[in-house]
Amino acid sequence: MSPLRVRLAELSLVGGKRQERGYNARMISPPPDAPEARKGTLVMLLDLGGPSRHRRRHLRQLLNTIQSTYYTTPGTITSALVHALRTAHQELLAINESLPEEEEGRFLCNAACLVLHDNEIYLAQMGATTVAVLLPTGLHWFSPLQDEEEDPIPMGLERDIRPHTARMGVYPGTMVLMLDSGWLGQMDAVLFRRAISRANPEEVLDELARAVQVSHVSALALKLEDAPAEEREPTPVYTIVEEPEEEEELAPEAEPEPAEPAEPLGRKLVEQVRHVAERLLPEDGEEEEIPPMPEPPPIERPRPWPFRRRETRRQARPWRRWVWLALVLLPILIILATTFLWWQRAQEQEAQYRAFLTEAQAAIQRAATTDDKDLARQYLRQAEAALQQAAQIRPDAPILEQLRAQIRDRRLVVEQIKPLYVMWPLATVPGTDPVRILVQDNNIYLVDRADDTVYRYTLDETGEAIVEGSLQRVLTRGEVIDDQAVGDLIDIAWLPAGIVSRVSGVIALDGSGTLFKYDSIQGQARIALARPDTWQSPQRMLVYAERLYVLDPGAGTIFRFPPTGEGYTAPAQSYFTTPVNLDGVQDFAIDGNVYLLYPDGRVLRYYTGAQTEFKPDISLNAPTAIYTTDRLKYIYIADAGNGRIVVLDKENGAFIAQLVPGEGFNVDFTQVRAIYVTDDERSLFILTGTDIWRAPLGLE
Repeated sequence: MSPLRVRLAELSLVGGKRQERGYNARMISPPPDAPEARKGTLVMLLDLGGPSRHRRRHLRQLLNTIQSTYYTTPGTITSALVHALRTAHQELLAINESLPEEEEGRFLCNAACLVLHDNEIYLAQMGATTVAVLLPTGLHWFSPLQDEEEDPIPMGLERDIRPHTARMGVYPGTMVLMLDSGWLGQMDAVLFRRAISRANPEEVLDELARAVQVSHVSALALKLEDAPAEEREPTPVYTIVEEPEEEEELAPEAEPEPAEPAEPLGRKLVEQVRHVAERLLPEDGEEEEIPPMPEPPPIERPRPWPFRRRETRRQARPWRRWVWLALVLLPILIILATTFLWWQRAQEQEAQYRAFLTEAQAAIQRAATTDDKDLARQYLRQAEAALQQAAQIRPDAPILEQLRAQIRDRRLVVEQIKPLYVMWPLATVPGTDPVRILVQDNNIYLVDRADDTVYRYTLDETGEAIVEGSLQRVLTRGEVIDDQAVGDLIDIAWLPAGIVSRVSGVIALDGSGTLFKYDSIQGQARIALARPDTWQSPQRMLVYAERLYVLDPGAGTIFRFPPTGEGYTAPAQSYFTTPVNLDGVQDFAIDGNVYLLYPDGRVLRYYTGAQTEFKPDISLNAPTAIYTTDRLKYIYIADAGNGRIVVLDKENGAFIAQLVPGEGFNVDFTQVRAIYVTDDERSLFILTGTDIWRAPLGLE
């Protein structure tokens, strides 16, 4: 590890407003005794453009990929950085290939990565990013845009990439600026010199924030300082941002203006950086030089618009008077013909309208009399199609709404739809990326990955409302518990009293593999966890029979930790007996069996590490969560793409019911993040991107 420490500040503007935290940057400083310490402190800044849907999820995925690849790749620091960016590039290509055909645009990512190690910094950049380093010898610029041979290449294009790398020595007091592509052409020379000369990184970014004119931009300011001897203890993993949502719902980004057809985007960015560099040249007498920039391509002049000459009077013909007569009579003939055609068309449409109504009524009657559900669904689709055709002819006819109501009532029976007619809104969540909800006694716990905090609410005696003022932060990033700082939080689970702890409570796992616990009696504590060497990128965590299960798609397994009197200090075991592809797994559940939920709708079941036959009789669309325990009779799946919660039988995956919001409740089931069902299977708790709801269940 370097004897220098990093003092970091972050600037993020979204929609012209400064955010407390961004979501596209991260700093990792491993503890000195960790194997990753030999790779130094890693700082990342990504600039991802493309469709707005799931952009934060993909940003978090790319940050995780670069982090895990860099720290696990042998060789030099520069080669590991290059390999990490190439791996992220391949992952972004896979993300673009998985986008639906109707999605407009593809994801492209500019990236800047910096490593501090032994009084040196190592840089690796892609696309239109800029890094400025202020040393006693002057200001140094680093950017792929300085390459005169070709346009800068971001990650995500179907071509090979060559990251731009650099290495230089640094000293205490060195100031480093990492800028995304939004800064091109935005910095005033006087304001920039005044900003970068500030002593604190926060003041540097405050000055730049006052100078920038665009609404979406981000930057990191790093000051390298001597680390006092007493502070050279294990440094916590510090995450600048993690991706919600899509998944926090931010103000939508402004649509980019179309590019000028005569000037490629890459060349345009090069010219902007050249323009900025020229404005920031040293004053007369200074020896600092700015690297040369490529010249922009020449602008082609538009072709003149073609025209035709007018006819002269000499070209007029005597028969023009007959043309005028035809022009007078022609509108009358057209009006007469059009009136007849309209009358004939109206008669035909009336006959078609009555035929469509008759077809819809007959299909509804057949759906009500058949016992075959597949056949009933087919009849209802026929009735809907016929009504749609009838509505195109007479959209305001009252009988159409009556028939639609009959179709809805029949579908409730055929599709086993159970509207939740009673629902209580409990609270609006303070974070923007909640991923898990737990309910124990009269307490509700949830974890939010955007602000890396575990929250607790308290229910009143009725269980239908939250006690006013009961919201509490029980764990949050940056807190020091038993000499260990809390890092970016991954997931939470409920630990019952037993071998590991005499008091039950909620446990939380952070990205460094540290396990923390909170209960209302003993408060905060750290639980020992023997992190395996193959640990990569954990996503979910559950406790079953006091054993701790951690889903790690990067390692391709579920780690199972047996309980000990000291915590989970025994070596972890791999749950699966054969290799399993865990890429993209959304969630998992345990009731003795292990259930894996994939984004394409697959639900796989495993017992003692081997897959068992399980074929749910349902089609899922973009599911987000699965929940069951050994005390529940059914399996519950949040089918966000279809706006419902599906209930399945455990024995063979038979379809039991689908739960939807009752009429009049302003809750969007397409935004469900997590669900929780009480052990008596009488209450359902629903966590969306913004709210917590409770509803009674009546499945018997």
